[in-house]
Amino acid sequence: MKKYILPSLVIGIILFTYQFVSWAAGNFHGSAQQYTPHQDTIQALLNGLNLEDGRYMLPSVAPDVPSEEAQKQWQSFMGKPWMFVTYHGAHEMSMGMNMLRGFLIDWLSGFFLIFWFGAMGPLSLSRSVLWSVGLGLLGFFYFTYTNHIWYPSFDLMASLVDAIVPFGIIGALNAWFWNKK
Repeated sequence: MKKYILPSLVIGIILFTYQFVSWAAGNFHGSAQQYTPHQDTIQALLNGLNLEDGRYMLPSVAPDVPSEEAQKQWQSFMGKPWMFVTYHGAHEMSMGMNMLRGFLIDWLSGFFLIFWFGAMGPLSLSRSVLWSVGLGLLGFFYFTYTNHIWYPSFDLMASLVDAIVPFGIIGALNAWFWNKK
């Protein structure tokens, strides 16, 4: 079991630390969390609408609109501004609990990676890095990029780097220490 616990813990620390650097210390994703001097006006307007917590796509068609009318409405939206509004009624966050949950997920991801590498048998450095980065890119392509195709994001390149750098480091460590060829 030691052959899984220590490496998965190291992977969890790498992923957790890289996420901190990417999202906080380095602010690589800052373009997806921009400031507007109009925030007080926007918040006052949205708070006055008594919205339920959720994510709203604007403009959108009401779910009970017949199909033909929905098509007409969608056509009328073309060429006009659009947005997503993610609304939470109260700003409540437990930084400690969120960090703990994030780390536990990173550690669990480390377990999956170590089991996956172990099932493949000994790998050279290049194959280990390629497999690991490939896994990171698979997640990026399937979730982030596919979502970006339909709803363009402002931090796509930062997300691509997030899929490559930590997984490259993990692949190298796997070849050097945990799964030697």
